[in-house]
Amino acid sequence: MNSLDIIIINYNSTLPLLHCVESLLNAAGAISLTIHVHDNASSKGDDVDRLTRDFPEVLLTKNHRNLGFAKAVNNALKQGSAPYVLILNPDTLVQPGLLSDTMGYMEEHPDVGILGPMIFDVDGAIQGSARAFPNPLTALFGRKSILSKIFPNNPITRENILTARSDGVTPMEVDWVSGACMLVRREAVNHVGPLDDKFFMYWEDADWCRRMWRKGWKVVYFPRSSVMHYVGVSSETNIFRSVFEFHKSIYRLFDKHANVPYSLLKPLVFWGVTYRFLFVFASQLGRKCFRQPKKHAPWKSVLEPRKENDLRIRVLRFIARLNIGGPSIHVHLLTTGLDSRKFYSTLVTGKISPREGDMGYLFASSKEKPIIIDELQREISPALDMKAFLQIFRVLQRENPDIVHTHTAKAGTNARLAAMIYNRFANGNTHTVHTFHGHVFAGYFSRTKSLMFIWIERFLARSTDVIVAISRSQKEDLSKKFRIAPAAKIKVIPLGFNLDPFLKRSPKKGQFKKSLVSCHDALLVGIVGRLVPIKNHFLFLDMARIFLDETPHINVKFVLVGDGELQDTLKVHAEKNGLMQHVHFCGWRRDLPDVYADLDILALTSENEGTPVSIIEAMAAGAPVISTDAGGVQDLLGPKNEAFVQKGFVVCERGILCRKNDAYGFARGLRYLVEMDKSQKDGMVNNAKEFVDKTFSEKRLLHDMESLYLKMMKHNPGKKKHAGPGRTCVSARLIKRNMDF
Repeated sequence: MNSLDIIIINYNSTLPLLHCVESLLNAAGAISLTIHVHDNASSKGDDVDRLTRDFPEVLLTKNHRNLGFAKAVNNALKQGSAPYVLILNPDTLVQPGLLSDTMGYMEEHPDVGILGPMIFDVDGAIQGSARAFPNPLTALFGRKSILSKIFPNNPITRENILTARSDGVTPMEVDWVSGACMLVRREAVNHVGPLDDKFFMYWEDADWCRRMWRKGWKVVYFPRSSVMHYVGVSSETNIFRSVFEFHKSIYRLFDKHANVPYSLLKPLVFWGVTYRFLFVFASQLGRKCFRQPKKHAPWKSVLEPRKENDLRIRVLRFIARLNIGGPSIHVHLLTTGLDSRKFYSTLVTGKISPREGDMGYLFASSKEKPIIIDELQREISPALDMKAFLQIFRVLQRENPDIVHTHTAKAGTNARLAAMIYNRFANGNTHTVHTFHGHVFAGYFSRTKSLMFIWIERFLARSTDVIVAISRSQKEDLSKKFRIAPAAKIKVIPLGFNLDPFLKRSPKKGQFKKSLVSCHDALLVGIVGRLVPIKNHFLFLDMARIFLDETPHINVKFVLVGDGELQDTLKVHAEKNGLMQHVHFCGWRRDLPDVYADLDILALTSENEGTPVSIIEAMAAGAPVISTDAGGVQDLLGPKNEAFVQKGFVVCERGILCRKNDAYGFARGLRYLVEMDKSQKDGMVNNAKEFVDKTFSEKRLLHDMESLYLKMMKHNPGKKKHAGPGRTCVSARLIKRNMDF
C-alpha cells in the first residue's frame, strides 16, 4: 500500500491543476506517488508546461489532440504499475488523510474494485457523487434539467442521488461513484478492462462501475475522506462540446446497457435526449453569459482581469484572421502604432485556413501578442461561431475595454453581439466601432444569403456607435445602396500603410523578374491576392489567353502571386488553355516591394473589393494599374477621362478601369496600357504615386483613428460605471489635451 499511481486529465485547467498537485503532495505522507498528467491539447495560453517547471517530478504527457477523458485515462493506465490508481479531476483539492484512509479501506476489503470519497463544492455543499444507475426518467430529472430545478425534492432525483442516504461516516455500497475522484484497484481493472473510450467525456464512470458489479467487484462510497471539487473549470471553456458530449454519452449508456423492455424505448429516448440537449445548451449559454464569476474559488481565476496599472483608453480590436491582405496590415498598424501614452490596444484574432497565407509574423517583434481564438474562423459554422462568441464574451469580461473596434464580417458579427450583451447585462459601457474593409453583400453568396447578411448588418449597426468606411464609394454603398446605416453614422477613414518600402527604389530590382524569365525585356503582368472566387483569377487567365492570341509579337509573362483554395483548379484551367509556358504561380511572398518593383503592370480582376491594397502598393512602387470596376477601385484610379472611353474599358487619371467579367474588354485595356504613349503613362504613374503617398500614409491613418476614439470618449466621458476613481478625469484630461480634430 506504499505506492499509488495518480491519473489527472487536463484540458485548459492548468492553474487549478497546479493547486491540485500541491494538495496531493501535501497529503502523500509515507505513500510513494507517481503522478501522471495527460494534457488533452490545451491552448497555448493555458501554458501546461508550468506544471513541470513547478513540479518536475510529475510525468506530463501532451496529447496532440483532445482524446477525451476515457481514452486519455486508458493511456495513462498503461504507464503505471502500482496496485491502486487514483483518478482525479484537475479542479479538485485533496483533503488531508484521503490517500491513506481510502487505500487502507481497500486493503481491508479486497472485494472492492472502486471507491469514491465524499466530494463537496467550494461553498461546502456535498455533491451527489454516489448514485443509482440511471433509468429513462433520470434523463428528465437530471441535475441540470429544468424539472429538477423546479422540483428539487422530486422522488426520482432523491432515489437517484444516494449520497443523501449516507450518514457522513459509514462506507456504503452504491451503484456508481463520480469519476471526479475515484480510487481503483488495478487488479479489478485488469479483470474488467479499462474505461470504454467510446465515451468521449461524461458517464464513462457509470459504465465502468456497472461493468465492475457485473464482474463481481463492489463499488463503495467512502464519506470518511473527501476532496473539494470546483465544478466545470475545463468544461466551461467549451460549453457546446461539453453539453453535446454529456447528452451523447447519456444515450450511449442507455443504448449499451438497456435490456427488454427498456431497449424498445430507444427511439423515444433518442429524441428525448436530443430535445433535452437543446434546452440545456440554451439555458447553460444564458447562465454562462450573464452570471458573474465565482468569487469563492480556491485559486485565482484564469480569467483574472488585467491590472489597471495605467489610465489609458483601452481599445480591444477584433479581426477574424491574420491572412494575407490589407485588413491584416491595417490592424497591425493600428494595434502597434497608436500613441502608447494615450491608448492601450489589444488584438483578438482567429485561426488561419490551411491554404491561406499567414501574416501573424507582423507581430513577431511586438511586446503584446494577439489573443488567438481558434474557433474564430473564416468558415460559417454554427457550432464554432457559438464557441467563438463565448470566448469573445469572456475576453470582454477580462479586458473591460473602453472601445471595441471590429474588422471584417465574421469578427464584426460575433464581437459586436458579445459587446451588446456585455453592455446590457454585465454592467459594461463599451463603445463599438466597425470597419468595413469590403462587404459580403455581393459576389460571395446567393441572393437569399446576401439579403440575410444585409439584415444582420442593419441590426448590428443600430448598436454600433461608429461605422468606418474606407472609401467614399463604400460609404455610398453602405448608406444608400444597402441602407446598412444612416450616412451620419458612417465616417470615411481611408486605409493607411508604411509605404516607404514601395516608394523607394528596391535595391533588389530585377531579381524577381530574373527568377521567372531569361529575357530582361519580357513584359511582366502580375496579379497579387488570395486565390479565391471573389478575386476572379479565371478572368485574369482568360484575358491572358486572349491577349496572347491578339498580340503574338509581345513577349509577355503573367504572374499570380498568392495562394488559396483555387490554386489547383486555376492550374488546371491554365493548362487546359495552353498557358503554362506563359503563366507563373508564385505562391505567397513576403518580399512584395521587390515583386512590385519588377512588375510592368499590376492587374486586378475582382468581382468585389473594399480598397484593394495591391493597387495602393503597386501605385507606390510605380507600376501602372489595370483593374475591374469593383468596390473602391474607382476611388483609387480617379476621375474617368471621357475622351478615352473604349469598348470594355475607360482610361482614368491614375489607371485603366474595366468592366467586371469581361475578358475581351480587359485584354483590350491591357493592350492599350502596354502601347500607351510613354509620357502619358509616366504622367499616370506619377499621379498615382503622389496620390497614395498623400492619402494612405500611416501617420494620417493613426491621427484619424486616434481623433475618432478621443471624440467618442468625449461624448461619454463617464465611461464605465465601475471605473476606478480617477480614471475618468485622467481620460478627460487626455481628451482635452488632444482636441485637435
